[in-house]
Amino acid sequence: MNTKMLILALCVSLSTPSVAVPKEAKRYTIKWQEQSNRVLFDSVCYTYPEGSIPYRRCRAQAKKHFTQQCRVFSEKYSQTRAPYNKTYKKKRDKFCHAADRYFPL
Repeated sequence: MNTKMLILALCVSLSTPSVAVPKEAKRYTIKWQEQSNRVLFDSVCYTYPEGSIPYRRCRAQAKKHFTQQCRVFSEKYSQTRAPYNKTYKKKRDKFCHAADRYFPL
């Protein structure tokens, strides 16, 4: 009887499907146009055909990118003394504005 249990346990363990690891999401090249240090929201992901799946996924990733860059440049700005922090302030303003006001379709 012990051999039957061992064989049954072995068969069950061999037939159990493995857990699928989700494939990492594709990263899209996010490009946009600017005017007066502001992202032109309609131009975000302009390199993809408007309305296509890559276009929509790119725009969703752009929102995350703007938020991340806002955090990065806010931290760099706060840790750098004037007048050396001017570049960080401009980038912080641009990305934080985009993070607050950009909403992908």
